[in-house]
Amino acid sequence: MQQQTFRRALEAAISAQSVATVVDKAYAFQVEKNNQRLARARYGTVKLARKADAMWDGIVANIHAGMSGRSDDQILAQLQDPDFIDTLEEALAEIDFVSED
Repeated sequence: MQQQTFRRALEAAISAQSVATVVDKAYAFQVEKNNQRLARARYGTVKLARKADAMWDGIVANIHAGMSGRSDDQILAQLQDPDFIDTLEEALAEIDFVSED
């Protein structure tokens, strides 16, 4: 399964609130990093939003990689499993972004 297809299936399976929470945390992290840049080098809100979305895409890629080796049908079946979704949403709620600097 291609990653974009997986992302759409994942976002359909988990709550919109879970996705929004992670993206909001990623955006806040990007804003914090942006504030540490020189004023002339700071990003605009559109670029910050793109970077936050890229962070979400990285999380999706990691989840997708963890499911590699399974058929598309097996992946879709797992995304329909309420226990898996609950565990995944709990894990997403606990995500915190920190700078490695």
